[in-house]
Amino acid sequence: MKARVLQTERLWLDSPVLSDRFAVAEYCRDPLFETFMTLPWPYEQRHADFFLYRVVPGGWLSGDELTWALRKSEGGPLLGIIGWRREFGDIGFWLGAPHRGSGLMTEAVVAVTEWLAAELGLPEIAWECVVGNTASVSVARKAGFVFTGERPTELTFRDGTHPPSWHGVLRVGEPRV
Repeated sequence: MKARVLQTERLWLDSPVLSDRFAVAEYCRDPLFETFMTLPWPYEQRHADFFLYRVVPGGWLSGDELTWALRKSEGGPLLGIIGWRREFGDIGFWLGAPHRGSGLMTEAVVAVTEWLAAELGLPEIAWECVVGNTASVSVARKAGFVFTGERPTELTFRDGTHPPSWHGVLRVGEPRV
């Protein structure tokens, strides 16, 4: 599958590129990521490089993991990342600390989920976050996800555990509330 560019009123969503490597590494060193994300910790430049050299292009090629960079304009600096994983049918996202609180991620989630529904014909899209990640909950709710309960994460954390997490679903065709 070829990477797709999506646009919203305020965002340009495209595939993360190698020139994003330093921004990815910097943003992913945010202490919140240690608690709430499955990323390696401490997060090093080599992890960002692997993500951009292998995970992103391989995911688009296979169609198993589709990843977009959030930017304010074509070629603009990286603000964050949003992706969808076929294995779990879920989206995941993060936004660099300087860009939080302005509704950009909600806008991106709506755009990506609409594209996934239209282009891949998905009947529903899942979301999860570690218990306590209220920012992720806020984005998911504003984007129309409905809370479905608390249970262990689908994804394995770096220590091999599946911490308690909040889960939600967006059912295509139902109104976004």
